[in-house]
Amino acid sequence: FDLEGLNVSLKGTFGYKDDGSGNTVRDKEAEEITFTSNVDTEKIVTAISDLVKEYNEIVDLVNKQMSTRPDRDYYPLTADQKSEMSEKEIELWENKAKEGILFGSSELRGLASDLRFTLSAEDQFMMKEFGLTVSSSWTDNGKLSLDENKLKAALQTNLEGVREAFTKTANAATGARDGFATNLKNTMNKYVGLYGDTKGILIEKAGSTKSPTSVLDNEILSQMNDIDKMLETLKMRLSSEQDRYIKQFTQLETLISQMNSQSSYLSGLGF
Repeated sequence: FDLEGLNVSLKGTFGYKDDGSGNTVRDKEAEEITFTSNVDTEKIVTAISDLVKEYNEIVDLVNKQMSTRPDRDYYPLTADQKSEMSEKEIELWENKAKEGILFGSSELRGLASDLRFTLSAEDQFMMKEFGLTVSSSWTDNGKLSLDENKLKAALQTNLEGVREAFTKTANAATGARDGFATNLKNTMNKYVGLYGDTKGILIEKAGSTKSPTSVLDNEILSQMNDIDKMLETLKMRLSSEQDRYIKQFTQLETLISQMNSQSSYLSGLGF
């Protein structure tokens, strides 16, 4: 059975006996009950290994999107252009056109920087004892590696230390800093938090289907709406200018016609 997260396995019966008359009584000669517990290191190591793997995938994704330059030869297709292409050609073209759309994004630069320092310099030495190290190559952009054997050994000898290193929260009184997992959670909430009046930076910027209200209220959508309004204003202005020039042209044609008539009349009089 499970007791507050601890799996308890009973190996036998103990403590009571039949007194011969059908009654159950305490057995004073029974051995004392003893408990032993073991840490389920495999489950913890798997969880931390998955965390490190997904963290590295996020680092790769963010830095790839931020550093990929757009190809100016690929631009959004018009409806007429799409009508002359196959679906596969359209898909390949649009995928190419979307590459580099986030090049140099200030939001992604901030996220990349915060991810790089999720594991503080002060805690890196301690984490190294638990098997977690930061790559020394600048091209890795702060990716992590995990020595599972070191982590297993640490879990057996210093379980509380490992827990603290990952889950502790900052404490001004003691000088404690946030642990790695706490830092990572705070960073994710900062950029992709879905709840509260103020959502994550990227959600406020572009919205997310996981936060329905943000889909209808985000910075990029506001910019698109402003552009649409500007286009409508320009179309109205263009239409007004067209009407003005057409009116002027009509008046000019009328004037020229009158002048031609007068010229013909004067010519008939011998002038």
